Amino acid sequence: MKFLSRDEWRECFEEVFDDHFGPILGEGDMEFEELAEVLGDERVMNLWGCAFEDFLTQDFDGEPSNIVDEYLKRRGWKETAQTRAYMGALRTSVMSLYEVSDVVPGQSFMARDLLRGGEPIAVKEATATKTLKQWDKIAARIVPVLGKNILTDGVLPFTREATQSLFDGLLDVFGKKAARKLPAMRDEDLRAVAFMFTLVWVFDALDKVMDMQMLQTAEGDEFMFHDVRFPLASGVTQKDIAARLNGIAGMSQKNAQFWNWLEYTPQGEDRRRASFPWIP
Repeated sequence: MKFLSRDEWRECFEEVFDDHFGPILGEGDMEFEELAEVLGDERVMNLWGCAFEDFLTQDFDGEPSNIVDEYLKRRGWKETAQTRAYMGALRTSVMSLYEVSDVVPGQSFMARDLLRGGEPIAVKEATATKTLKQWDKIAARIVPVLGKNILTDGVLPFTREATQSLFDGLLDVFGKKAARKLPAMRDEDLRAVAFMFTLVWVFDALDKVMDMQMLQTAEGDEFMFHDVRFPLASGVTQKDIAARLNGIAGMSQKNAQFWNWLEYTPQGEDRRRASFPWIP
């Protein structure tokens, strides 16, 4: 981060940042921070990380031409062998689209590269595997570090619509005339269009947010979304909270930190209420 604050690297990063977000933000019509108001802070920080990791792979005019090479040369002695290996792997990493299978929560999953082809590879991962499901699609950088394949920080879950949009966009760039099938992608091709993953994901996410904002009840009233916060007693653990929530009728746990709150209507009651359980 300190290296990034230097004038020469800050200007280079701004070029990459503009590739990833310029078409979304427009000519000063929107600030990057405003995206967080729509998509949430965590998502936006993840998007920033995708642009930053793309920046780490790029060679620019002049010397030094790459920030990772420069950092390892000047400060690498301060880092552990694992950190140096990770930074070196990031330097040559490639963003691609993967299909997830054989998920072992808290441990690993298999990833099949949908753009470059080849056999699925085993990925060591503790956090993401708690929410990943069979056949999920993710845009990610998978790098080898000390004999293990791991995910980098910038991971984007792709919906069916986003996946199709990405394939259509890549076909426009790399497909032959009138071709309907995307050829196997090369590493250098994917590095050149890393920003497309970010753009496709953001446009898809914004579309879905706008659709949610237009949802209405059967009476034509718009939904109003709320954040409601409850204080917790001292000493309460996540396990305690999960046990209490799972004991409430209608609470359906999606993952370690997320529950859906549903109402189930007994058979024979108003069918309209069964279809729209939020209507009292």
